[in-house]
Amino acid sequence: MSNNAAPTRSVLNAINGGLIVLDRTGRVVLWNVWMQNTSGISEETACGKRLAEIFPDADLQRLSAAITGALDCGTSAIITHALRPALLPLHTRSRQPLVHDVAVSPIETATAPEGCVISITDVTAATRRVRYLRDQQDARYDAVVASAPDIIITVDENGLVQFANPAAHARFGDPGTRLVGTDAALLFETGDEWASLWRGAIDGTGTDRPNTLIAARTAGELRYFEASASRWKSGARLFATVILRDITERRAMIAALRRSESEARNAAQALTELNRTLEERVQSRTAQLIKAEAALRHSQKMEAIGNLTGSIAHDFNNLLHVISGNLHLLKRYVSGNAAAERRVQIALDGVARSAKLSSQLLAFARRQPLSPKVINLGRFIRDMEDIIRRAVGEGVAVNTVIGAELWNTLVDPGNVENALLNMAINARDAMEGQGRLTIEAANVLLDSDYAAAHEGVTSGEYVMVSVRDTGSGMSSEVIDQAFEPFFTTKPEGRGTGLGLSMVYGFVRQSGGHIHIESEVGRGSTIRFYLPRSKQAEDDLTEADEAPVTGGSEVILVAEDDEHVRETVVAMLSDLGYRILKAKDAQGALSIVESGMPIDLLFTDVIMPGSMKSTELARKARERMPNLAVLFTSGYTEDTFAGSGLGESIELLSKPYSREALARKLRHMLANAAQRSSQMLTSSYSPSLRQPSVSLKPIRILVCEDNLDIRNTTVDMLSVMGHHIMSASDARTALSILTSNPVDILLTDVGLPDMPGTALANHAKSRFPTLDVIFATGEASGTDTTALGTARTLIKPFTFDQLAAAIGSAPGRERR
Repeated sequence: MSNNAAPTRSVLNAINGGLIVLDRTGRVVLWNVWMQNTSGISEETACGKRLAEIFPDADLQRLSAAITGALDCGTSAIITHALRPALLPLHTRSRQPLVHDVAVSPIETATAPEGCVISITDVTAATRRVRYLRDQQDARYDAVVASAPDIIITVDENGLVQFANPAAHARFGDPGTRLVGTDAALLFETGDEWASLWRGAIDGTGTDRPNTLIAARTAGELRYFEASASRWKSGARLFATVILRDITERRAMIAALRRSESEARNAAQALTELNRTLEERVQSRTAQLIKAEAALRHSQKMEAIGNLTGSIAHDFNNLLHVISGNLHLLKRYVSGNAAAERRVQIALDGVARSAKLSSQLLAFARRQPLSPKVINLGRFIRDMEDIIRRAVGEGVAVNTVIGAELWNTLVDPGNVENALLNMAINARDAMEGQGRLTIEAANVLLDSDYAAAHEGVTSGEYVMVSVRDTGSGMSSEVIDQAFEPFFTTKPEGRGTGLGLSMVYGFVRQSGGHIHIESEVGRGSTIRFYLPRSKQAEDDLTEADEAPVTGGSEVILVAEDDEHVRETVVAMLSDLGYRILKAKDAQGALSIVESGMPIDLLFTDVIMPGSMKSTELARKARERMPNLAVLFTSGYTEDTFAGSGLGESIELLSKPYSREALARKLRHMLANAAQRSSQMLTSSYSPSLRQPSVSLKPIRILVCEDNLDIRNTTVDMLSVMGHHIMSASDARTALSILTSNPVDILLTDVGLPDMPGTALANHAKSRFPTLDVIFATGEASGTDTTALGTARTLIKPFTFDQLAAAIGSAPGRERR
């Protein structure tokens, strides 16, 4: 290289950048001060060496290629920091890496390049400014993307997610680290539309028209998105950025608007049609309202009559029971007096007729006690054919038509028999003893239309029984009143008017429906429908009546009517039973909880107070599992529904005879004893145990001012077999002690006229051998030291505690 071509030293050092001159062999011949300062290598050290020798650890592959091109081919090259961030290991004054660009140019001569010049430009500050501006721009971009309500995702050439903004994570439910790298096609149900969108963007074949995509369901939710995509390039790779806007609500709103428009059009058409037929519709609706009002009035009238007759029959049955029970008791006392026996029997026959009348009233009111069985009405009707033929007479031809495979139904057989006989006799009278009677049974399905057209009917499967005659028929006015009690078209003395009302009430109480079709002069058809039962048919064979016997068991009688209670107690006592009595359910439960041995609870169904008889029975059985429970009532009125007593309910309808009561009690007590004997692994039942101490009968005076406690205590002692006297105050007790021998005085501590201790002191001073037991609700505070052998019984006390206190009295002998 000639000396004229070489720059002067001053020029080299004045350049604000690096300058290196290489000869034809690639060795350094010039190295300015800027290079010396940024590399830390002096010119003396650098001259004569190749760059690879000066920077042995640097990657000079791209720079070496540019130098070769300049020396061999005379080409120039520029290498920027963007393509290779660290070309040479240069540093700033603060020893930070220096960002620089490199330019390589040949030193040309007429024949071939003699060497090349490498110029180095410091771009550190400029790069920092660009990077700062870019970071600011990226931050603003990231903020916009992060806060965007639309979903933004970027996918690569394979459709894999490379970026997803927070809205995308929120919609598709995955953390960001899991969503990136996912095949985006899995996020959509419309896979073909998605593929067309992003591939079209990358290939440049897509359109500017937004696509509609459906996201994969999340918890069954269907979401619609309006999607657009754009392509961008990074190096050699292509990417597609997709923006998804949720349009689900917008679609729903548009659909709703369209529906509203359609509904508005339909409404306008309907209004036009309505106006056209308004008068006709008004007349039809008016007729329907008149019919509905008539049906409602008839239903309300029947309900009101039912409530009235039911209440009257209930009270009437209680009165009849008092009369009947006392007549049965009186009958035993007049045995042998023929005239008196006849009078009593006439009265009993009157009671029976009255009871039948009351039963018919209860049937209409749907409050009669029923004993439903699963029966097949086809077989039942065939078994009754002879009875019906005799009832209607030879002039009436009886024909029965029984459908094939007739369903079973749950119904009271006795009431079915009474209903068929009543309707047959009514048909005979309507035909004046001459005509044709057809009884039909068939399976029917009452649909919702039929149920809507008839009051109180539930759609479903029924067994239909129809009784059709060829008689005089009925007018519509007669049909409207046919089911009312005491309504009859028969001459006076030929009917009570209770036959059809009884059938009506029985069918409705059984969950069924009854209907009359008739025209004057063309006969009548009465159809009743009873719900189908899918249970097996019950055996209706009845056992022979058991003999009338009594017993010695303990029976608890719960009855609120005083006269009925006294009559029942008298009948049971006459049968030999030991009796405990209560006027309401709460009082009866107190006796049960006292621990007294009880074999059977005999309770009225309708009881006063907050506790029902069914609740009393349930709680009593919780304490005494083997306790027999017998209910009695004039009517039931769904009392047992939801009682929790299962199928163990036994009912004796009022009024009942002494014989019926005796047989029922022996049957139930025998069953209870059998159940008790079968409990081999359990302890003995509290209701059947006997007191732990058994004594000879003694004379006990109970002094207690509380009537319920006094009666309960007297009953408990009576069950033990003792002779009991009672007083409500100390004055009466002293009077009894003066005139009657008494072994034990059982007295309350708090009496109305003097303390129980004072009463005991007076009594002991006059009768030194008298034993004293104090009954008190306080465990302490009663001073009995002055009475020596006096004992204290803490209230409430149990049967065993009372028996033990009586048994521990001095001088008492065990049996």
